[in-house]
Amino acid sequence: MSTKASLGVKTWSIVTLATAAVVVACGGSSTASSDITGGGADGGPGGGSAVCGINGTNQCHQGQQCDATLGCVQCTADAQCPATAPFCIAGTGTCGACRSNTDCGAAAPSCYPADHVCRPACNTLNAGCPKNASLCNMTTGACVGCNTKADCPAAAPLCDTISQQCVQCEANTDCPAAAPRCLSTRHTCVQCTSNADCGVAAPICDPGEFRCRSGCTADAQCSGTTPKCNTTLSSCVQCITNADCAATPATKVCGDAGRCVACAANTDCAAPTPICDVERDVHACVQCVKDKDCTTGSCRDGTCK
Repeated sequence: MSTKASLGVKTWSIVTLATAAVVVACGGSSTASSDITGGGADGGPGGGSAVCGINGTNQCHQGQQCDATLGCVQCTADAQCPATAPFCIAGTGTCGACRSNTDCGAAAPSCYPADHVCRPACNTLNAGCPKNASLCNMTTGACVGCNTKADCPAAAPLCDTISQQCVQCEANTDCPAAAPRCLSTRHTCVQCTSNADCGVAAPICDPGEFRCRSGCTADAQCSGTTPKCNTTLSSCVQCITNADCAATPATKVCGDAGRCVACAANTDCAAPTPICDVERDVHACVQCVKDKDCTTGSCRDGTCK
């Protein structure tokens, strides 16, 4: 079926591949396709990979797992999923309510592949299918973005077999020379997924943009206002430790971003400004950040009034 339809959009929505921040839509077996390989000392994939963090490290957020192929994902095994979505979907690292139609009941017998939720089966007229999954797969009864690549536009010419959504790439061979790597999490072509994809001039694969960028491995490569090399991030920064901020007494603490700040916690502050306001661009010791910090009056711009 190659004819697209946009009839009867329901109020529910399907998570699409193009907008997934960390993982893409869903596929089908009891565990995700890749395990945490732990090539890095912190559970990262190691080897200069950028999929979980810079230089092969694991910089995934709390509650996420580092998958050596997919990157930071919700799960790598069923045991990491909640009761409401108990299945870790292969190839995606997302938790779903169903893997296939066999996990669904009579009232909602079709497991939709884009989000792995059981829904009523669609019909031959594509009625009730939303815009981003406008076709009815008559075999499974699920609304899908594509049944074959013939249903897909030039910008996303392939029909992903797991999610049945149109994607840019499934493998590196689908990508152009300017962006030769297929990022598994998004099925998009990028410049790099590892430092190994980058040259000498820009040797670091940035884990946010998956582009090669300049970096450092020692202080000698840094200068000016950022004289220190944060080797974990391969970035030149103002400081690594508080000792690097000794020349600036007003900003004597090395903050998380590698910049000298007035404070990083309340313990760095003293009366009459005992609270560290970390919301400011340059952290500052203030009298208050919330009304409850004031014995009388209310907090306005860091001062009790």
